[in-house]
Amino acid sequence: MPDYLPLVTAIVSFVFFFAVVHQYLRRRKTHQLLWSVALLFYSASAFIEFLMNGNVFGASPFLFRVYYVLAAPLVGLLGAGVVWLLARRTFAKLFLGFVVVFSIALAVAGFSAPIDAQSLASSFSGPLANGFMTASTALPMSVRVYAIVLNAVGGLALIGGALLSFAWDRSRKYNLFIVIGGILPMLGGSMLGFLNYPDAFFEFELGGAVFLFLGFMLSTRYMAGREVEKGDARVDRAEAPATTHSEHFLQCSS
Repeated sequence: MPDYLPLVTAIVSFVFFFAVVHQYLRRRKTHQLLWSVALLFYSASAFIEFLMNGNVFGASPFLFRVYYVLAAPLVGLLGAGVVWLLARRTFAKLFLGFVVVFSIALAVAGFSAPIDAQSLASSFSGPLANGFMTASTALPMSVRVYAIVLNAVGGLALIGGALLSFAWDRSRKYNLFIVIGGILPMLGGSMLGFLNYPDAFFEFELGGAVFLFLGFMLSTRYMAGREVEKGDARVDRAEAPATTHSEHFLQCSS
């Protein structure tokens, strides 16, 4: 029987992608575009995980290559979106350029490097999650180094940026959901090895998507509330001079 958890993750992250795209089309913010692309990659990579079930497509070298060149850039782009919100524009552009260059290098290396089909098949001979945890050795280190750097730097930017934003303004509690959403997928692999429970990898991956989605929805509600407060403040400032002028006129008339 196929493991359906990756398919659930693919659906959740695609709904998340659609929500962020909808917001981007209304507001045209760069960080929303970066997160849109990242979430599309998230959904696609989770769907490939489902397709690589033994009784669906199995250990396909082509599908694994596509999965590998999508999984790391999505982390880098999520981190770049946070950096774009928090950092000076020059640094944010440099960070985004770094992510794009490393993502392109990973794609070129990932599709051109030889893959050990026998090692790949061996990795996926057991539970599906174990296969994804060990199959990266089917690719040479010249490919894996790009994924390692993107995962490390992007994850640090995502989690560290959300924590920093919360530290600056404790009312932005949605950042805590983003932190949890960034940490859970990283913990999934560790818990798989520690508990010897294969589905932990996919459960934590799904949890990451859900918490990121919740963080996004809460941030949208928070920002909408802030805009209403700013609108009310502008109205109060606009009305204040008129009130003062009327009072002055009444005083002079009397």
